[in-house]
Amino acid sequence: MNSQLKAVVFDMDGVVIDSEFTHYSAICEAMGEEATATFEQFLEHCTGRDEVYAMSRMAELSAMNIAPDDLPKWGERKGKAYARLVGEQARPIPGSVELVLSVAKELPVGLATGSRRHDVESALPVLSGGVLNGVFSSIVTSSEVEAPKPHPQTYMEVVKQLKVQPMECWAIEDSPNGIMSAKAAGLRVIGVLGTNQEADLLGVGAERLVTDLSELSLPILRRWFIRKKNRSRNRSAGNSKSTCC
Repeated sequence: MNSQLKAVVFDMDGVVIDSEFTHYSAICEAMGEEATATFEQFLEHCTGRDEVYAMSRMAELSAMNIAPDDLPKWGERKGKAYARLVGEQARPIPGSVELVLSVAKELPVGLATGSRRHDVESALPVLSGGVLNGVFSSIVTSSEVEAPKPHPQTYMEVVKQLKVQPMECWAIEDSPNGIMSAKAAGLRVIGVLGTNQEADLLGVGAERLVTDLSELSLPILRRWFIRKKNRSRNRSAGNSKSTCC
């Protein structure tokens, strides 16, 4: 196994930006009053994949029939709603902006997301004053791939654009589908605990778990990359923010 870390690839929603409620609100606005699925149902059943999947599952959970032209129509409405709402609600996941910026000073960073290109272009300019705009050396969204997460194509394309080997990268993900995508592409994965349980992330291949990105730094990422540890949550007794290796 190559022990030198050469790139870090981030998921966007739930890893860099706290945007799940923004997506949910935009989808509900796009689908109309018949979309009655709760935010809790959305988190449990609709996240971790692309927008078409999310809206299809929302319709199923809301007992809505889908006409042939509904998904494209909803997608257009959702994009407009998201662009407006993310401008009002954009909040970074704790530590995410700082980590991306610090890693990018020394290593190439990529963004591998199930969101559409339009959503990324709406979010990055407004998140933390736009400081991450232009920082990612590669951004691959569901708009550029035929098979979105959990298929490995998103991560395969990011790694190709970064000109590194998959086994030379950390992927940072918060969903089982995202972890499966990264693992299938050959990357090693750190899981971010949020809406999913520890067992769900470890069970699909996350090597390490953190609560948010404030627990990480480039030196920690490098140490963890060298020392492959048994998969577990990375906590040291009496310290909620472990810097152990």
